Amino acid sequence: MSRSWVAALTAVAVLVTVVDAAAARPGAQPTHKRATHKRATHKRATHKRAAHKRKAARGKTVANMPDGWAWPPTKAMRAAGVQCEAELDQLGIVWKPAAKVKKIATPITVPAMVFGGVQVKPTFRAPPFVMDCHLALALAIHGKELYARGVRELLFSRIYGYTRVRTGGRETRALSRHALGLAIDVRALVDDTGRKAVVLDDYPKDDPLLIAVENYLNDSGGFRTVLTPKNDPESHDDHFHVEARVDYRAPGTR
Repeated sequence: MSRSWVAALTAVAVLVTVVDAAAARPGAQPTHKRATHKRATHKRATHKRAAHKRKAARGKTVANMPDGWAWPPTKAMRAAGVQCEAELDQLGIVWKPAAKVKKIATPITVPAMVFGGVQVKPTFRAPPFVMDCHLALALAIHGKELYARGVRELLFSRIYGYTRVRTGGRETRALSRHALGLAIDVRALVDDTGRKAVVLDDYPKDDPLLIAVENYLNDSGGFRTVLTPKNDPESHDDHFHVEARVDYRAPGTR
């Protein structure tokens, strides 16, 4: 046998000896066990990071939510709810506390459903209609202005509903203000002569009552931009989506 072959065999023997010695060390694991352990460690770390993110997110404002909004409600939100109820009392609105509803900070019902002289009536749903106090307050304050503009009845299809935002003909991942009890979908209005103005049929004809109400709600400061056939024909061709504007941030932090 040549010297080169002898050297090669010797090198292989040395390598085998080193590998065997490493495998024989206390605590050494086979390759497949080490890989399994590595995957398990990575999985635990991933779960730990996800849990940390969830914990960090608690108490922070969520996308599309009102300023200062959090769940469960913060101290500032609870205080805002108490203040809202007191303002309803001052306006003479008879209300009742409602059972806890997911994501509604201050759930109430208004049995008469009359706000500022305007009768708010369902198109097909049956009472009671649970809403956040702040929607009732906005309707009470601005209902008087709608009444002055000739509105006597406001016909709606939905207030509370645990849904996501739908705009441009598609559903987004953001939670709708309906889920917070802060929004109402208006299908039609009735004026002081008894005439009914239907959003689906009469808005495309530039109905003066519908246009006047849309403009007032947008200019009043009490509501976010109203979604209508004008700015969202794909998803709001047959109703006005009206959201009460709320700021839950503690006084002095705004």
